[in-house]
Amino acid sequence: MKYKILSLLLVFFAVVSQPAIAHEFHTSITDVNYNPRTKSLEVALKVFTDDLESALTKFTKSKVVYDSRSEKQRQQLSDYVKQHLAFEASKGKPLSYKVLGSEAETDAVWIYIEVPVQMASMKQLYIKNSVLTDMFSDQMNIVNFNYKGSTESILLQRGETVKKFSL
Repeated sequence: MKYKILSLLLVFFAVVSQPAIAHEFHTSITDVNYNPRTKSLEVALKVFTDDLESALTKFTKSKVVYDSRSEKQRQQLSDYVKQHLAFEASKGKPLSYKVLGSEAETDAVWIYIEVPVQMASMKQLYIKNSVLTDMFSDQMNIVNFNYKGSTESILLQRGETVKKFSL
């Protein structure tokens, strides 16, 4: 019994003393909520910071370390997101939107977006999310769409980056 406890303690300290390593999976979460007061989709996209930095480095062809205070980086982030995230009321007609900003968490970044829409006239909403799919073959982008108190979730990944929500 004494040796089991000693062995467990040794394993515990070996694990705790290891430096942090990169995460083993690649995923993003996008929460889309319709706000009837502002007649807009309020979008929050969450990605791992190191994945975002790698994508922006590749996108801009220069080393990027996330800094929400950098005006240049805000523009680069907006350009990247607009290339990889789209909303369409009808196929082939993207809705314009504004990237409002971003903020860091411990190991992730939240990106905030506002999409003006007229939901009353919409029968469906197509969402494209190819964020990081060009970087990681196992990238999974989860989209949660909340409309009129009901939430529907979809999974988008390389080879299947667009899906339709019926309203």
